[in-house]
Amino acid sequence: MSIDVDIVKRFSNFTLEVSFSVGDERLGVLGASGCGKSVMLRCIAGVMQPDSGRIAIDGLVVFDSKRRINLPPQQRRTGLLFQQYALFPTMTVRGNLAITLSRARMPRAECKRRIDEIADKFRLTQFMDQKPSQLSGGQQQRTAMARIFMSAPKVIMLDEPLSALDSFLRNSVEDELLDELKLFGGTVLFVSHNRDEVFRICERMLTINNGKISTFGTTAGLFHNPETLATARLTGVKNIAPAIATGDNLADVEDWGLRIHTETKTPKDNFFVGIRAHHIREALPNEQKNCFDFNVERKQSEPFRIKEILTAITENNITKNTNSKIINKTKIPLIRFISGSQDPIFPNQEFQTTKRLCIPPKHIMILKET
Repeated sequence: MSIDVDIVKRFSNFTLEVSFSVGDERLGVLGASGCGKSVMLRCIAGVMQPDSGRIAIDGLVVFDSKRRINLPPQQRRTGLLFQQYALFPTMTVRGNLAITLSRARMPRAECKRRIDEIADKFRLTQFMDQKPSQLSGGQQQRTAMARIFMSAPKVIMLDEPLSALDSFLRNSVEDELLDELKLFGGTVLFVSHNRDEVFRICERMLTINNGKISTFGTTAGLFHNPETLATARLTGVKNIAPAIATGDNLADVEDWGLRIHTETKTPKDNFFVGIRAHHIREALPNEQKNCFDFNVERKQSEPFRIKEILTAITENNITKNTNSKIINKTKIPLIRFISGSQDPIFPNQEFQTTKRLCIPPKHIMILKET
């Protein structure tokens, strides 16, 4: 199974323009609120019509503006799971599953057999006579997924299915959801603005920024090397700054007041550098490359980690950014996370105010603006 999408959808103040293909895999779609993620799913499902383009699902063209093809949702063989699951509140679990077969011309006994089979697969047998309000969040999610499976979809699309759940319930429902998606084994589009969910659930991912695809690749690859400024921010890179190449593997970062070595070759054009907060570490004895003295301006306790706000003491004769209109710029602080079990930091508590830290060259990201 596969899906090919190449569409444009225009609004008064926003245009969605995306083009991608995906096979039998779980594709995460990561983007900020309002970037066009949900609009894209609705266009694929047929509940919203693109202005132009083409959509093919498993070889079947379901939309083609040039050929004037626009199949209705029920002919597209897609399953779309909304945030709130969209279960019918006055129907039992059995009724919510049965409604999928209401247009199917099959004997009543066969309908019952299929419903019971799906209910057993999703561990819903004991809840068949209960209504959605009587179910837990996990049971509601399983019911919604079971209803999708009843229609034998070619593609399953999930629109932030975990966002309405509290953190404790979200973890258990996420585990169940992943098992269900593995059971499906076909094409899955998983929309979220939560990078952790996408990282854990999806094999590949694309990021959308202002209606356009910013990056597309393996999930592990894009978290390791986000490539663009937008994707770096979406994947949680805390430290990002413009840089100027001063050598093949050397860059001056005026905002940080540092000259840093990079493992990746620095481009001649404008670029940014990024470093994840947990990759900044204490310098080893006699270690020199990318080791600098920092003032610890602030230290905060967070669940399971300590957050440090740092400014560099060491300042080389770095190249100034000629595009900057700001004179005598203040250094931008860096953020460092220290993971593991830590004693809490209390207000007015004293702590070490200077540290020698290393920014490892292998963890420095070279980022383009778009």
